[in-house]
Amino acid sequence: MHPHLRLPPLYLAPMAEFTSPPMRVVCEQCGAQRTYTEMVNAEGICRRSPKTLFLLETFSEERHVWAHLYGHDPIRLAEAARFVADLGRFEGIDINAGCPVPRITAQGAGSALLNDLPRLEAIVREVTRAVSLPVSVKTRLGPNPQRPTWQETLKRLEAAGARAITFHARYTSQGHTGTVHLDTLHEAVSATSLPVFGNGSITDPATAKAMAETGVHALLIARAALENPCIFTFSKGDPHCLALQHLRLELRYRERAQAFSRLSPEEATVLTFRRHLFRYFKGLPGANSLRGNLMHLHTIDDLLRAIAPFRPETPTSLPTQHL
Repeated sequence: MHPHLRLPPLYLAPMAEFTSPPMRVVCEQCGAQRTYTEMVNAEGICRRSPKTLFLLETFSEERHVWAHLYGHDPIRLAEAARFVADLGRFEGIDINAGCPVPRITAQGAGSALLNDLPRLEAIVREVTRAVSLPVSVKTRLGPNPQRPTWQETLKRLEAAGARAITFHARYTSQGHTGTVHLDTLHEAVSATSLPVFGNGSITDPATAKAMAETGVHALLIARAALENPCIFTFSKGDPHCLALQHLRLELRYRERAQAFSRLSPEEATVLTFRRHLFRYFKGLPGANSLRGNLMHLHTIDDLLRAIAPFRPETPTSLPTQHL
């Protein structure tokens, strides 16, 4: 951390298809003070879908992970939350009310709940009654700038028993781009007794400081952590070492899926890790060539050969083990 930068706690934000145990462990090792699972479908939990339950796997190294659930039915979400709580793996339950992806909103979940705030209130009320774990909500400022809902959202979540709320400081209509509305986020912090966390395009000390000045109680970092997990201390780790550590953890994670996966652990690891690989070396000489060759990497050995040119003469940052 920069010696003159005073910030609230920094958390790894939930990201679909990314914040699985390997990514979470790497980020915790790099300074993240809390992490979240990727979005987990409450209905899939209730049906005991193996692929859904696999998203609730954790590693023994994890210390501060929350389960991030989505759905639209208050009773089913409460049932799913009870199952999650009984696993004994998580510090809390986080409800998604902000994802703008059509396949989620078409189900009446994610940011679609901002069009039905009584339902969101009912979800949080049922979940808080069902579990003793703290319950939080991750949401947005409203469907669009013409329909800000953050004030009513805060009132309803307070009444329902939520313990915190994260605002991605954009509107649903913005997706993940455009203005981050820090003035509105500051208003939200001032309007409630709930802890308010901030999220949205935190990429460096300057953007972190700007959001921290709104008075939020924590900062959630998302996409920037994919390129540099050491962003939680605003340092730059050795990308080769980080990639090796992540790859080792990914293989370990995929070995747990053998019972229901049609792919071998190695095949699943390679397919998954290709999404991460080029991000670690972005901006370095040879990174564009690596990205162009991703589809030709089919084995662990292929991956190791591909990143070998990025190995530093003197390894630094995270310790890693040979695969």
